[in-house]
Amino acid sequence: MPAAQQQQQHQNESQRQRDPTDAPIFRAGTAGSVNSLKRRKTRTDTVTTYHISGSDMPLAPRPGAEPGIDITTDRDEEMPSLQAMKADCQIDIIDFSETDIRLELATNETLARVLERPRPDDMPCRWISVNGLSWNVIKMLGRKYDLHRLAIEDLVQTHSRTKVDWYRDHAFIVLTLQKLVRLHSFGADHQDCPAHEAYQGQHSSPYSTRGWKRRLWPWMSSINEKEVLPHYLDRDGDGKVDETIMAHSGLSENSPIKEIRTLYRYESSQIPDHTAFMEKHSALAREGLVVSVEQVSIFLLSDNSIISFFEHSADDVLEPILERLRSSETILRRTVDASLLLQAIIDAIVDLAIPVKDAYNKARKELQIDAMTNPNIKTSRALHIFGEEIDMLQNLFKPIIALVNALRDHTIEPQAPTKRDKGGEMVRKMSDFKRVARTQVRLVTNVTISPVAHVYFGDVLDHCITIIQSFGQMDASANNISTLIFNTVGAKTNGTMMILAVVTIIFAPLTFISGYFGMNFASGAGLAHPFSFFWVVAIPSLVAFMLLVFVTMLWDNIASFLAKRGIRAGRRRYLRRR
Repeated sequence: MPAAQQQQQHQNESQRQRDPTDAPIFRAGTAGSVNSLKRRKTRTDTVTTYHISGSDMPLAPRPGAEPGIDITTDRDEEMPSLQAMKADCQIDIIDFSETDIRLELATNETLARVLERPRPDDMPCRWISVNGLSWNVIKMLGRKYDLHRLAIEDLVQTHSRTKVDWYRDHAFIVLTLQKLVRLHSFGADHQDCPAHEAYQGQHSSPYSTRGWKRRLWPWMSSINEKEVLPHYLDRDGDGKVDETIMAHSGLSENSPIKEIRTLYRYESSQIPDHTAFMEKHSALAREGLVVSVEQVSIFLLSDNSIISFFEHSADDVLEPILERLRSSETILRRTVDASLLLQAIIDAIVDLAIPVKDAYNKARKELQIDAMTNPNIKTSRALHIFGEEIDMLQNLFKPIIALVNALRDHTIEPQAPTKRDKGGEMVRKMSDFKRVARTQVRLVTNVTISPVAHVYFGDVLDHCITIIQSFGQMDASANNISTLIFNTVGAKTNGTMMILAVVTIIFAPLTFISGYFGMNFASGAGLAHPFSFFWVVAIPSLVAFMLLVFVTMLWDNIASFLAKRGIRAGRRRYLRRR
């Protein structure tokens, strides 16, 4: 080891011995670990995301630029979008074995000191869970574990497609997490709920801040709506649609309030009018619910470690898995397998979509009742929005099936591990880059999916297929309900036209006769008694005309009735002959 590296390592060890602020380490079964798990459920939101204008996020590479983000240099300082990615991250580092588990909490400031300590030899599996996206944390972990530059680029691009990429010493998995949350209600914590504000244009208008006035004068909400974006679409007043809205982290109103992305904001919010209208008339809006969508990035390392990055929902996945890790009888503890831990994380993410499926199924049944009892254009519009949201959920969820299949079907060709020095840092040589460039393209990775994980990934696949089939059934049902509405409205229209036809049949001959008697003539038998003579002529004519018209209209029914009667008579004669 060079003298400079030895001196630096000695200084780091001395600093760890002198620094009393290092995060404490808790063992499973001790009071410290139990209390930390209990506090996790009741503590306030620890992720604080700083608002970034739409021009800076998401990160858009320049045409022809070098692919990926190189974290080994300081060129990222020239990228304002990366430097603006700041958050107070909640970092949980879990080391476990068959007999013990260790949980350590870190922050953006203490993560470097925690990573300097080597993993205990008796703890073969490690999970680093990061809640919140902050560039300094991403860069620190990327340098420590030599994460690929392409994976880093997909990590900071929070609209990456669901996929798995295989590299030499790690696999990169990215997928979307969909969960059901409750919108921040009006007046809670002295804040206006952005989801229930009516679409309005001018903040200074006296009608834009009073809900009862908007209900009395709904036309006021359209005043100057082209001049300024609605308040809940543009909270910072920069003239651009915000990427997030305020919502609770769960279904309870007591859960912490966070900034989340809805289905429409995750897909695109380039047209404010479209985003405002669709969110206001969402299928779940009447219940005060919304679907939160975020990107989850996971690294499966060849040294039996997992690194996961969540935007804000890490606790929803971390807590149930921690409960399993606390018990030595679970499969996770008995196998001490990082690929099985990856399966548990993906399984928890998939399970979070089940309440979403149930909520939309309930909304579908309510729309079905409305369609059968009072079909109208409003219900048809709600069904269109319902189908739009189901299609977006399917587009987000279907790639997870391909992801799980790719993990199950993964086979590797063993390769030599990356060379590292005694401090754990990767040894880089220019000859290595030249050799890799000349190597024939093939799957080169040391990451393995254990047979046990392969089996349990099948269970995740079953859950995914079940949810996708439910969404498909809802989509088909929505189309059938729309067809029912149009058929019902068409039948009502036909009934109305039938009534108008009957009225026309009655008054058509009367109009003709009235027109005849309304002419100016000097002689005629009815001039002496015009009123009685009119009805003497009109009633027989009306009856004859109505009989002629109704016989013509009902001729098909009469012919069908006579044909059925003839068939029945023929059957009776045939039975008598036998």
